[in-house]
Amino acid sequence: MLLRFFAVIACASALLFVSACGGGGGGGGGATPPVTSTTPTPTPTGGPTSTPTPGITATPVPTATPTSGGVRYILPSASPAALSAITVDSAPRPLAVTLDGATLGTTPTTATPTYSRSAHTLTITAPGLAPYVITLAQTANGPRSVFYNSLIDTQGRIASISTSASARRTMSVGRFTRGALRPRSSIASRPSFSDQRFVVHYDPVQIDASRTFAQLEAAHGVVRAATLAQSARDVTRVVTVGAGTPLAGALASLARERGVTSVDRVRLRYPLAPPRGPVYPNDPFYAQGAQWYLDAIDAPDAWSYGLGKATISIAVIDTGYDVAQTEVAPGVTFSEKIVGGTIDAGANAANDTDGHGTFAAGVASAQTNNASGYAGVAYGASLQVYKVFTDSATPTADSADVAEAIREAVAHKASLILLPLGGTSDAGPDPLERDAVAFALASNIAVIAPSGNEGATTLDYPAGYDGVISVGSSAINDTASPGSAFGGGNFEYVPTYANTAPTLGLVAPGGDLASATDSDVIHGILNAYTTRPLPGLPACPAGTAPASCNVTLSGTSAAASIVAGASALLLAQNPALTPAQLSQLLDSTADDIKDARQGHGRLNLHAASAALAGDLTPVPGPSPPTFNAFVAFAYRNSGGTQPQIIDMNFPTGVRVNTDGTFRIADIPAGAAPYKIAVWADANGNGSIDAGDSFGVVAANCAASGPCSGANAINAKRVAAGFTLP
Repeated sequence: MLLRFFAVIACASALLFVSACGGGGGGGGGATPPVTSTTPTPTPTGGPTSTPTPGITATPVPTATPTSGGVRYILPSASPAALSAITVDSAPRPLAVTLDGATLGTTPTTATPTYSRSAHTLTITAPGLAPYVITLAQTANGPRSVFYNSLIDTQGRIASISTSASARRTMSVGRFTRGALRPRSSIASRPSFSDQRFVVHYDPVQIDASRTFAQLEAAHGVVRAATLAQSARDVTRVVTVGAGTPLAGALASLARERGVTSVDRVRLRYPLAPPRGPVYPNDPFYAQGAQWYLDAIDAPDAWSYGLGKATISIAVIDTGYDVAQTEVAPGVTFSEKIVGGTIDAGANAANDTDGHGTFAAGVASAQTNNASGYAGVAYGASLQVYKVFTDSATPTADSADVAEAIREAVAHKASLILLPLGGTSDAGPDPLERDAVAFALASNIAVIAPSGNEGATTLDYPAGYDGVISVGSSAINDTASPGSAFGGGNFEYVPTYANTAPTLGLVAPGGDLASATDSDVIHGILNAYTTRPLPGLPACPAGTAPASCNVTLSGTSAAASIVAGASALLLAQNPALTPAQLSQLLDSTADDIKDARQGHGRLNLHAASAALAGDLTPVPGPSPPTFNAFVAFAYRNSGGTQPQIIDMNFPTGVRVNTDGTFRIADIPAGAAPYKIAVWADANGNGSIDAGDSFGVVAANCAASGPCSGANAINAKRVAAGFTLP
């Protein structure tokens, strides 16, 4: 199901609705007048976190296998469309269990929650302890187990987060944050000399004839040497001392040898690349400020780390694309229509008569820096387009066609898949679609989808499937400084229409158009629109250049399209990122906008690009990560950089609340000794390394009773060479 919400295209008269916009049915939005190119609360407890855990990968599924018949690819067989059984157990037994306030029985027991537009609450109660609450946002991604160990129930808290001069920081304007990373460019603070190599000049006439150069040098810790030049009275040798040999001592002792005329240090050199700075494309709608959302995620500074690459391909599964839209069509390398199980790869088969697909593709990767139209977040990534919606004023698609389009995107080697569409969780997940998503993830292709626009506490499908990067919306309240995204007193928030859940990944600008007469461009997301809408749908005035035909929308599909473009830019930096690593990178570098419904925060593309590049150059006023950038977990390994998490309900760690508190009460019996730690993975690589923040209890936790010290964990910036205690 595709959404309807308020939107405006560049047309001359009435403001009308545009269909097929958003991430689920109904909700959220308003309209703005056309833009022309004439002038250029506390976080809820419980619920699995969406933060990937090191070493956890997608469940393998069979590889796509071409066949000679009409069936192109073999996928896992779809499981029955049934509700998931939730198994509940505890230590000790029995303990009372309720589901949504109704008595379920005592442990061990099972539950099968029904579908609803709000999350389910499972509560386990032990005498003398606060009820243990788990939020079940989705109930049909396979069997689930919930375990509560009241014997080790630990209420934890991060007491402090310290940082060093190598911290990333964002600078605030009111509550609205903008990236302020200063990319590394200066060599002033880099070492000037080698710490193992130096140069020795000899007068061979004065050297003791009974000793070779190598013998003389070995006495001073030299392990390797090479003659660079020689003449009758001068031999120049470049020598290397062994690791651990003090260079200063070797220099001094060799200088005293008979026949040595001089010694000198070897200087270090560095590439003199120009200093990085923001990249500002010349696209007129960006120059006019109509694409404020690119500055909100700090795309210009992110582009300084490298622009998008055509080898990175975003598969957009939606209403198609306008083959005449010059801001989108040139970037499309493959397209086809899949409707009713029939695949049509004809030249114009995927033509968009609705506009939503063209908009999503343009937001993600419009033709950028071409002095025309709009800038795309990906700044150069190519597009694959799969049209799965019918041509009608109220387009619909079925999940079987969506599943087939996902398979086609895998077969055509897409780098990531954008699904700017949704169906409410009331209908439950579609097994075929779910397996197709799992197939893409197992093929190392990230899947991105909007959370939905119904204001629910569950995620729409496909965002609700395990492993999908789920995206909600943020918007700007510009009451204090109208029409200026970054004006004083303005702040960012999560609109009421945006679905959220404990498993929500992050939010990105999606806008919050109030009505069809909302004229504030800051309240929506502007990008390309189709020049060929069906009769009855809004249309650009006759004679409007395709690059000036635009629409302003608000909704979670706009936000998901921004995250898809951001993901393509990050993959251009490092194509080896797995879907789990990409998700972790986006989540861990997101900005805290002080809204309990934000997931891990609002996308900060600059911070993600810098973290991926290992660029942690200090900026004025460094500050530590926020509490909800951390996950808390129990582990029992020692050494290394990848924790082996033993939590049963939260195998990826439980998200720390906005006030720094967390609860660990799902440790299996017999797991002691173990430790409890908190971790913010700054670069999303799944290892605890330089730039991350980490804190741990001092002593091992016992087999019974709360873990001592967990109520006052101090997190610190991780230095190079870290190993787990």
